Amino acid sequence: MSSWKVHHLRDSPQAVHSRELPAERSIWRSSITESAIVLGSKQSFEIVNQQACDLDGVSVVRRRSGGGVVYLGINEHLWIDFVIERNDVLWSDDVGQAMWWVGELWADALAENDVASRDQLLVHRGGLERNELSELVCFAGLGPGEVTLHGEKLIGISQRRTREMARFQCVLHSRWSSDAYEKYLDLAGICQTNPALNNGFNSINTGVCGGLSQIADSLISLAELR
Repeated sequence: MSSWKVHHLRDSPQAVHSRELPAERSIWRSSITESAIVLGSKQSFEIVNQQACDLDGVSVVRRRSGGGVVYLGINEHLWIDFVIERNDVLWSDDVGQAMWWVGELWADALAENDVASRDQLLVHRGGLERNELSELVCFAGLGPGEVTLHGEKLIGISQRRTREMARFQCVLHSRWSSDAYEKYLDLAGICQTNPALNNGFNSINTGVCGGLSQIADSLISLAELR
């Protein structure tokens, strides 16, 4: 089993998301130079309040994996991608089960950093859990491998697969607020087709924690054991 190649990127959100990663066992930690609204691969730019984004210097980008919007505040999150080749021992042909080991790794790292005891950090092994908001906002739903603590989603994971590799994009927030979503999305326009959003995003249960650099170090160390 080969060891992990570890990289640290610092670039614009657009440059990081558009970067093609090689098909090799690797860990990519990404730091962005400006805050961003990140759309899922199937979401339309029409849901964005472009004027508000332009005024505040917030980038609007699209990732290649599916799911809902994620707001990434500069220096307010930990973004790590794991890449494995098809012949890796961690590979699974089952798209859902393929994400379980990623969540287990995150849960172990969070426990190692005293975020919570390991038995409290739950890795979701069921199917995709949807609600009125989850088609729009990533952290409103719950997918395979994602980690929760006391009912709050801590780790969001999206997956992109090719014939040669799988890429797992993971985010942990140190700060999360519904205000950014209400400001940078066209909430009025969205509510015309989805009245459930009239009450905003306050019902989304998103967990946060500090010590992101230490958690990143733990992730890398624990990954070497797999």
